[in-house]
Amino acid sequence: MPTILVLDDDAGARDGLAATLRKLFAHARVVTAPGDAGLAVVAREGASVVLASLTVAERLCRVETLPSVPVVALTGEMSPDTLLRVEALGIAGAVRAPAAAGPLAAVIGPLLDAPPARDHR
Repeated sequence: MPTILVLDDDAGARDGLAATLRKLFAHARVVTAPGDAGLAVVAREGASVVLASLTVAERLCRVETLPSVPVVALTGEMSPDTLLRVEALGIAGAVRAPAAAGPLAAVIGPLLDAPPARDHR
């Protein structure tokens, strides 16, 4: 069973993302942790995909030696500069925050090698 790890400092945002991801990917386990949990929780939970704020995603990709786990960044703006930063760091994708179900499904689904549930309104 794939595991989606949500790293975010805002407990409400984490819970909202987790609820949406559980609806989209019923076949996956969704785990949440504060943004500063970092690499230790990635390894402990056996994450298949990490969803984190852009700042946390950057730290994971720059500072910590991340195993081959795709990281998806949540960002408030999707400017060309932001997308270039995401690409340069090797981040697997970016989703505008607050994240809606459709973009989450489009970015995370292929990383899990499984289609999301059809109804992702």
